[in-house]
Parts: sequence; C-alpha cells; structure tokens
Amino acid sequence: MTTWADEYLQLLDDCEAREDRLTDWERGFVDSLRRQIESGRRPSPKQIETLDATWERATKRG
Repeated sequence: MTTWADEYLQLLDDCEAREDRLTDWERGFVDSLRRQIESGRRPSPKQIETLDATWERATKRG
C-alpha cells in the first residue's frame, strides 16, 4: 500500500542519486526533509514547493 510519504521519499531518492547536481544547502535540505518524513511529520507547503524545485533542477537533462 502506498502511503502519503512514498511520493516524497521517491523525489528525495531521485535528488540523492544526483547529489552532485545539488548545492550544499539543497543537500542539507534533502537530508533534513527525509528525517522529518521518516519520523512521520508531513512537510509544509513551502517545503513541498522547495522539494519540487530542487527535484526539477536535479533531474533536468543537459
């Protein structure tokens, strides 16, 4: 069964797989957000927006 956290954890996995494309701040954000979600706390709308932008940049081709 898929939980609310699964989609976010997949985005975080994608970002971590491309961590060479992330800034130091983004790496820290991804690590912190993973700990938050794994402890059962939902991300805020701002955190979701930041994760989406980070994921877009990390997975962009080129």
